[in-house]
Amino acid sequence: AAGAQFVQSQYCFDVPMFRSYMQKVRDLGYTEKCFILVGVGPLASAKTAKWIRSNVPGIHIPDSVIKRLEGAQDQKKEGKQLCIDIINEVKEISGVSGVHVMAYRQEEYVAEIVDESGVLKGRQPWKREIRR
Repeated sequence: AAGAQFVQSQYCFDVPMFRSYMQKVRDLGYTEKCFILVGVGPLASAKTAKWIRSNVPGIHIPDSVIKRLEGAQDQKKEGKQLCIDIINEVKEISGVSGVHVMAYRQEEYVAEIVDESGVLKGRQPWKREIRR
């Protein structure tokens, strides 16, 4: 069968906005037709967050995220924790099948984020039926 197996979002830093989006996705019945993956990732600093917000179309970073980073002793570690917190929120949204961790120039954090978020806890790999 041809067609999309999954849909992947841009980075998600605004969970309430994503919840609203997912309500529309469910209303359209798309969660019954394909997997929905949420793009997440750690922000290295408030400066990075401001740059992304101003220069990368389609990514919304709320002021609260920037303030959280600005108030942190170690912005890079706070960015990692923010990513974990976002994963823990979005994995509870009906219709979300998983996350795509994008850690530009912070690849060393990917395993920690996956482990500390518990996103794989109790998960079994999905095995597609092979048709011949």
